[in-house]
Amino acid sequence: MINRFSRLYFCSLIKIEPVNIHYQDGLFDTNYGLLKMTRNPYLKQKQLESITNAYFLVDGVGSNFIKSLFKKDMNSLIIFDCEKMHLRNAIEIYQATKKQIDLQFFGTPKRPRNPFSKCKGPKDIFNLYRHIQNQQKLMLSRMCLVVSYNGEVRIQGTLPECGDLKYHLEEQPNNISQIGYRKYNYLLPFSAYQGIVTAYNYEKEGVAIEFLNYKKIYALYGVFPPTQRQYQVLFHSYMQKLVKIHDVTHSSLYNVIDLGCGTGVLGFIANDVLLRSLKDKEINIYSLDNVENAVKSAKINSQCLEYKNYTAEQGDITDIETLQYQLTVFKYPAKFNLIIANPPWIQASKLRVDDLIENTVTDPEGIMLKSIFEFANRYLQIESLDSTKGRLILIYSDLSQLLELQEKEKVQDLCREYKMAITYYSELPFHIKDPQNVDPLLQYKQNSKVQLFEIRKI
Repeated sequence: MINRFSRLYFCSLIKIEPVNIHYQDGLFDTNYGLLKMTRNPYLKQKQLESITNAYFLVDGVGSNFIKSLFKKDMNSLIIFDCEKMHLRNAIEIYQATKKQIDLQFFGTPKRPRNPFSKCKGPKDIFNLYRHIQNQQKLMLSRMCLVVSYNGEVRIQGTLPECGDLKYHLEEQPNNISQIGYRKYNYLLPFSAYQGIVTAYNYEKEGVAIEFLNYKKIYALYGVFPPTQRQYQVLFHSYMQKLVKIHDVTHSSLYNVIDLGCGTGVLGFIANDVLLRSLKDKEINIYSLDNVENAVKSAKINSQCLEYKNYTAEQGDITDIETLQYQLTVFKYPAKFNLIIANPPWIQASKLRVDDLIENTVTDPEGIMLKSIFEFANRYLQIESLDSTKGRLILIYSDLSQLLELQEKEKVQDLCREYKMAITYYSELPFHIKDPQNVDPLLQYKQNSKVQLFEIRKI
């Protein structure tokens, strides 16, 4: 039997020679036929055009070989061989390579490196850490699987469920035979493949929500599953407080809209509380999101929960003039009693516009936050009694302020600008775990709070 050390020594002896590849018209011509890179926001057109070599990895290749490739041949692709690589080994190589890249930036426990030693404050640390993470993702995005045009992952071994991979592949031209090409296959970054598998598990298994009697919420690819509990606790507690008010509206209608709804979880929590408490009112829940899969997720979840009073549509609240026309087309009401918003908490520019995670967590220049106030200014219900005035419920965090990315009292400043007032406030600590203790921003995150503001017109 070959022991672990013999296996590692054997792996270190295996050398893979580069294979020359040619890039033209968006396709690589390789010994596995024509291949098109997909789901890779890190390699841009010029970088793809500069690639001339590919290394086809087989079982037995060690991560040290990959490390040497990153040093001497940064413009190459690393492709897991369709016939000579098993998925189990590919996962081991990818994880080991990821660790090697971490060591390159941060060193070892015995010989640590601190790339943040010259940073003058949290903003510098944040920007440098984003840059490092971006470089890491760029390097790892060169490690790819071959996926056939019909969505089959071309690698040996038992594969995890990931749904229909064709959904994640770019469509091929209908007239492909007429333009001189046969059907081509795809290069899918291994990191993207792992993300698809993880997302499919959430889509299939769902997340049980305590405040929906542990019913499950499902998230499609590119939509954050509702796994954080703090903001749900704050919101559910607020809704219970709200329905105890003697009269929240004179009308028999109570209209709610969830801006940037994601999976729809906040709208569903609101609906559950309102339906049980305001039995003499007609409750209508509307929602908007600019991400197609978020709208699809919200619709699927509303059907699973059997909410017939729930509507979700795709719209961008940062384009308020276009949205005004769309709301009419959607047949949404002219005013809302309750506006719910949980915008991205990080006020920072987007490094890559086509990075799904980046787009979900960042709000460049606070545009979305300001747009929420503009929306509320136009669409909040105005009634004579103070108790019946429409309410904007903003779920936010002070993390951007702690990181010096956003001026202090940003929410308060927007209230003054739009002649509104904060009439209720609650907060909870933002619990975050970092078992590997590698996040240089951990102390700021641990000191930050999840906040809930009730905001009304003066």
